Amino acid sequence: MSLTSASYASEMPAAWRELFSRQDELPTSGASVFVEASNHLGDGLYRETIGAIAVAADAPVPDGMTVALLPGGRFVHHRHVGSVATITGGFQSIYDWAAEQGLTLGNRKLDVGYTGAGVQRPHELYVNVLI
Repeated sequence: MSLTSASYASEMPAAWRELFSRQDELPTSGASVFVEASNHLGDGLYRETIGAIAVAADAPVPDGMTVALLPGGRFVHHRHVGSVATITGGFQSIYDWAAEQGLTLGNRKLDVGYTGAGVQRPHELYVNVLI
């Protein structure tokens, strides 16, 4: 879904509730966490993709859902231990470290660690590297 930064706060929680209410329909992946992929499109517009990770290519796709293939590449990683509300600080750690290293980061971010049961756990954060 494409969102503006203003609509993010209302639309993303609803999308997560919908996904978690239907998680039993998803193919078993062996992973007990879910991912949010964010791509900044410019002008305050973001493409947000949420779902399960690492499912088999031939797995059935539940009605109303689609398969999203995320491109590979080089990423800077940070393990965020803390509340979901403070994840922006984890991403800021990535940006700060990359600046110190002279790396240019792209517009793709991954946040892996959401659970359907709402269990607080560490999140694996990634931002793609351009240079």
